[in-house]
Amino acid sequence: MTDNIIHFDAFRRPTATPAPEADPAPEAPATAETPARPTATPPRPATRAKAGDDAPASPTIEPNITRITGEGGHVMYRVQLRKKVNGRMRSFTRSFSKLALARKWKRKKLAEFELHGVAPVSAHTVKEVIDVRLARHAHLQRSARSQLIWLRDSHFGERRISEIAAEDLMDLADEMLELGRAPQTVAGYMTHLVRTLDWASRRGYEMPVSAMRQAMSMMWEDGVLARAEARDRRPTLDELDRILRVRAERPNARIPLCRIILFAIFSCRRLGEITRLRWDDLRAEEGKILVREMKHPRNKAKNNVWCRLTDEALAIIESMPRTSEYIFPYDARSIGKAWRRARDRAGVADLRFHDLRHEGVSRLFEMGEPAAFVAKYSGHENGGCLHRYEHVERHGDKFAAFPWTRHVTEVFV
Repeated sequence: MTDNIIHFDAFRRPTATPAPEADPAPEAPATAETPARPTATPPRPATRAKAGDDAPASPTIEPNITRITGEGGHVMYRVQLRKKVNGRMRSFTRSFSKLALARKWKRKKLAEFELHGVAPVSAHTVKEVIDVRLARHAHLQRSARSQLIWLRDSHFGERRISEIAAEDLMDLADEMLELGRAPQTVAGYMTHLVRTLDWASRRGYEMPVSAMRQAMSMMWEDGVLARAEARDRRPTLDELDRILRVRAERPNARIPLCRIILFAIFSCRRLGEITRLRWDDLRAEEGKILVREMKHPRNKAKNNVWCRLTDEALAIIESMPRTSEYIFPYDARSIGKAWRRARDRAGVADLRFHDLRHEGVSRLFEMGEPAAFVAKYSGHENGGCLHRYEHVERHGDKFAAFPWTRHVTEVFV
């Protein structure tokens, strides 16, 4: 029993029956090669620290959990689980500031191993998976491509897909928030990333899909991610007049921005949809046109929809010269740049090109049209999706006497 007693030098107490000790071996005389043996027992060396530790680790608290003391006495609890997969040993390690959190993560990982097993080790990285999807999905929208490229070139792109945990995705989201991105923007990045990884998993890439879904669910619940707020900014006639006048000062400009601005309002079309409109898809006698690849929350490709054209929109189309298969044969990015330049020169703040579509839909409601009728122009699947446009504060067509409407259909500007 006495062997189990730990003695501290400052509080050593005599025992009634001390354990017998073996006679010490005779000491050899000290020489230059053999130094004299110290009389006091040297202190026990500290446990060897692993590579990367700031301080040596104390004895294990419990199986798979070790207490690490860093500089300044800061204590962390490291969990290390080891599993053999396909003949190779895999290590799962994570450190926590509290022992309770370490135990919770340990129990959770062991439960995952029991339910889903351990995913085989994959040498593929996030960067490689993103590159494959970008190469195969040329139809991805510009915003999706730019966000995936940013993720690919970040430090997260070097991570192996088989080693991604829910905590890794949550840490990535936190980093983007710290860089100043809004929760709505971070939600877009994370959604594109997880969709890309899920796409790769269905094509044979080994990765913990359940961990990714769990991370997204937790981030939505905790408010790390947020839905984009509904925007209700509408231009006034004075703001539109100022923007159009600024652009009209450049009558020889290659892009007819004035026509495109008013067409966006009267057709209720997005900028990308405008640049994809084709002469062959126009049915002027029926007052409709085929809008190719219309944006849809679920159907991301080949969502072609026939939409009605207002009289003003049709008049603008018929005033355009036929120089290409496209009615507006201009690059969407160039149009957007020209729009922002004219808007800024006119001194109009916080007005986006997409707000013109909102103006067009609201205009139809102000003219007394029902939701089902408006949906035929806007391209919404049903009138119920237009409820946020229905709360109008005025009645009638505010563009009825707007001089620019007649001007753009007569003079090419």
